[in-house]
Amino acid sequence: MTELGQKLKEAREQKGFSIDQLQEVTKIQKRYLISIEEGNFSVLPGDFYARAFIKQYAEAVGLNGEAVLEEYKHEIPQPVSQDVPQISRGQKTQETVQRATSSPIADHMPKILITVLIIAIGVAIWFVFRFVSNKDSGQVKQVQSAQTEVEKAKNSPLDQKKEDQKKEGETQQTQQQPKQQQPATGQEEVKFVETKDNVSTLELRNNKAFKLEVTAKGTSYVDIKDENNNVLYKGTLTEGQTQQQDLWSKNVVRLNIGSAPNVDIKINGQVVAYPIKPEDTYHQIWVIKNLGEQPAQ
Repeated sequence: MTELGQKLKEAREQKGFSIDQLQEVTKIQKRYLISIEEGNFSVLPGDFYARAFIKQYAEAVGLNGEAVLEEYKHEIPQPVSQDVPQISRGQKTQETVQRATSSPIADHMPKILITVLIIAIGVAIWFVFRFVSNKDSGQVKQVQSAQTEVEKAKNSPLDQKKEDQKKEGETQQTQQQPKQQQPATGQEEVKFVETKDNVSTLELRNNKAFKLEVTAKGTSYVDIKDENNNVLYKGTLTEGQTQQQDLWSKNVVRLNIGSAPNVDIKINGQVVAYPIKPEDTYHQIWVIKNLGEQPAQ
């Protein structure tokens, strides 16, 4: 086992993941995960996938994927750039002969095709422009005719009387309607204010409670700590399990999520959407600031 494999394995065991659970979290085949821990990169389907799988493995167990790739780059296979094959002298001679024997028509064929294409596009644009112009002209005539008929109808005494009665009724109805109340101020607000790498800061304002609910849709490691780094919960949730915490007495809470696609978060009964797309970043950390009720501005 290499130093990289040993480090990843220790991080996995510290998270409490088995190989099967890590396969569920990362969606990487079990045999590839074992090969990474054993340092047997030849089993992986290419150098590019080796780097991608190692990075995803590291982030799933709480490590910085980019930092791991940089630290152990001497162990990880690097993509090899392919040199552009040189053209032999024989190939150059053959190309020169072919160029010399090509017909004048073949040489000018690209220019002819481009000219024909430009003419065809111009004709098509002309037909479309003419069709749209005729259509718009017909619509304008129809609108003008309809407006004329409406004006004629409005000018009749009977219709004018009905219009006046309608306006009078609308005015009375408006006066009778009570004024709508303005929306209440100081409503609870849950808002992300900053995101850096996989760490997002969330502020909870104008709240009278702070209840956190974590529900698993699949297997995921979760831990919850307060501002003094005291562990409030630590464990692996499986599908259907829910962890609830009443955190009203805490000013700052740090929520560590091992597999974001497998976890839904609610605060005070309200579903909170991830600021970073879970499918792009599996391992995410939320720093939740409990600000409580704010003074009136």
